[in-house]
Amino acid sequence: MKRSAALMVVTIVAATTLSGCGGGNAYCDAVDKGKSTLNTFGQKRTDAAYANYAKVFDGVAKVAPTSIRKDWKTLADVTKGVIAAQKDVGLSLEDMTNTAKVKKLSTAQLKKLNTAYQAFNATTTQRNAVVKNVKQECKITLK
Repeated sequence: MKRSAALMVVTIVAATTLSGCGGGNAYCDAVDKGKSTLNTFGQKRTDAAYANYAKVFDGVAKVAPTSIRKDWKTLADVTKGVIAAQKDVGLSLEDMTNTAKVKKLSTAQLKKLNTAYQAFNATTTQRNAVVKNVKQECKITLK
């Protein structure tokens, strides 16, 4: 009886230890599932890509440890902010390279876009924090 109780304790301790690192938990699984999207963050400048970035950030934020959840949520929010600003001015991200279309935007529209882009670009601290956390918690290296 003592032997089976000891074996059960060892099993529980091992399972708890293993689930806290290197995957096997919802947070690490969500990061691993979204790894390809996370590694291309900001590289693809399309409405669809930014919507996908935001979706992955939201998904990871929902299961992230409390200590890093706010950073994931911030990344989701600023990404959604870019999408919303583009929609508000009636111009897709894809059209931002079309100077003729951009020239037609009013000063107020350009300011709205600029504000969204500034918020998006000001997330270096959050991006660095999530990359560091994922490496420590999940043993996953993001670019």
